[in-house]
Formats: sequence, structure tokens, C-alpha cells
Amino acid sequence: MFNDFSIASTAISSFNNAALVNPLFFASAILALPLFFVVYLYGGDFMAKIGWRKNEVEHKTGFFSLAFLMVWLLIFGGNYAVIRDGISLLPTMIALVLFGLTIVITQQSIKQKYIEKITDKKTELFVFGTLFLLTAFSAMPTWFGILLQLSAVLCGIIIGSRIKKEIALIPATTVLFGFVTVLILMQPEFFRFGQLGNLTLIHLIAIMLTGFCAVTVLATKYTNARSKIYDSAYIKLKWLFRIISVLALVLFVSTESVPVFIGLLVSTALLEMVTIYHGSNNLAAVSKKAWALLLICFGIITICPVISSLGILYMTQETNGLKLSDFSRLL
Repeated sequence: MFNDFSIASTAISSFNNAALVNPLFFASAILALPLFFVVYLYGGDFMAKIGWRKNEVEHKTGFFSLAFLMVWLLIFGGNYAVIRDGISLLPTMIALVLFGLTIVITQQSIKQKYIEKITDKKTELFVFGTLFLLTAFSAMPTWFGILLQLSAVLCGIIIGSRIKKEIALIPATTVLFGFVTVLILMQPEFFRFGQLGNLTLIHLIAIMLTGFCAVTVLATKYTNARSKIYDSAYIKLKWLFRIISVLALVLFVSTESVPVFIGLLVSTALLEMVTIYHGSNNLAAVSKKAWALLLICFGIITICPVISSLGILYMTQETNGLKLSDFSRLL
């Protein structure tokens, strides 16, 4: 009735199902705590050893975070054979992320003269050949996925090499991180984050915290303090967005719905923007702290401790530490 192959397949399937539901990223973050502690203590010394100047920390952390995000997306993600729906937007979304990543990385590589440092033609051919091979194999076994991703990367390289106006690195990175966070929620199985419909409270808190950090970076960076809202209108607006945010939060925890999650982030962003606009001081310092926390949280949910380490390094060099009061006053 049973053969060895069916028994092994059943065992593997059961193991994978258990691994999808279990918050593996949380366990990985706990195991990576010694690494994070070492980076916190000696990150500045390591930065000096590799030649990073203090005024380059923001650019370096942003650029290498994008580079590791691209590597993670190509290597750590699933392939298109595991997509649960016959008609899915996920391949198109991943291609858009790869397109945006290659635009920014290519432009910054040219601007910072990283590419010029590769003088050997064989090395250059190896680098681009490896990139295209990883891009193709990450879309296996579907031919349309291979063509889609290769086209996205190739078009991104061409466009990125021709854009003259410099792309703002931190906002671009924040948008891409937020976009990938939404994709992870769309199909957690593809990114080995969990199983939609069975996400634990730890999963939901981690993904919400990452999304909140992303919108906080953008809200604090691009909203100017004007002090032009009347106090009565300000209180009513703030409570309106608070109520909407709480309702969206409860609905999201109950349903794990992607549109509800996006609505939660939008309502939170509007709440923060009203707070900042009503105030008298811009919150550039809070924006930097939110950026550091975004890198840390995104590295944890993607099981990419290098990105989290870059966030800790940025936090130690560019901020005076993270305090809950810095963020609670926005709400």
C-alpha cells in the first residue's frame, strides 16, 4: 500500500507545513543576538577598518541593504512552482521590485564608481553572468517567469545607467522595503515567512512593525511642521485617524488581509502627518531612528541578519539610540 517514496514525501510535507506555521524568523533573530551585540559594540571599529567614513554611513547602509535585498530575493525566495493561484500578481510584483532595485543599484554603482573598480573584463563578465543566472534560476520552472525577471533586471540596468538625476537613496530603499513587506504578506509561503491564514501573533506584530517603520520614515522625512491646524480640528482629526487605525488593526489581525494591511499603513501615515504638520518642529532625528529600526525589523522578518546589522551600525553612528517616546508622540 505504501512505498518508501510516499512515506518520505509525506514526512517531508509534514515537516514543511510545520516549518511554515512556526515563526522561524523569530528563532533566527534570537540566535543572531550575539552578532547584533558585537555589531553594536564594535561596529564603529569595523567601519573604520573597511574604510567607511562617518559621512558615508547613510549611503553605505542604504546601498548595501538594497544589494542584499536583491540577493535575498533571488536566492531565498521560492520558485514560481509554489504559487498557490493559477493567476497570480506575484511574478509581476517581484519583477517590479527587481526592476526598481536594479535601477537604483546601477545608478549608485556608477555614481560611486564601484563598477569602474572592476577593470578585468573576465571579472565583469562573471559578475553580470552570475546575476543573470541567479535571476533566471529564481524563476524556475516557468519560462514566463525567467523571461519576466531577466527583462526586468536588464531594463533596470539600462535605465539606471542613463538616469542623470540622482535618486534619493533612503526614500527609494524605504519604498522598496515596504513593497517587499506587502509581497511577503501576499504569499508568505513563497518567502518562507509562514502560511497565510495560520500566521501567529509574532508574525503579525513583526510585519506590522516593519510596515509602521517604513511609513514613519517617509512621513517624518517629507512632512513639514507648519502649526497651521486649529487645535479643535487637530484633536478631531487625530482621533478620527486613531479610531480608523485601531479598527484596521483589529480587522487585519482577524483576517490577515493585504488590502486591510495597506489601509492600516495609510491611516497610520495620515495620523503621523497630521501630528507633524500641527507641530512646530521637524522630526529629522526621528526619521533617522525609524530608518535604523526599519533595517533591523526588515532583516529579521527576511532572516537576513546582515541587513539588521547594517541598521544597528547606522543606529550607533547616526542616532543617540531608540526610545519609545520618540515614536509614541506621533500617535
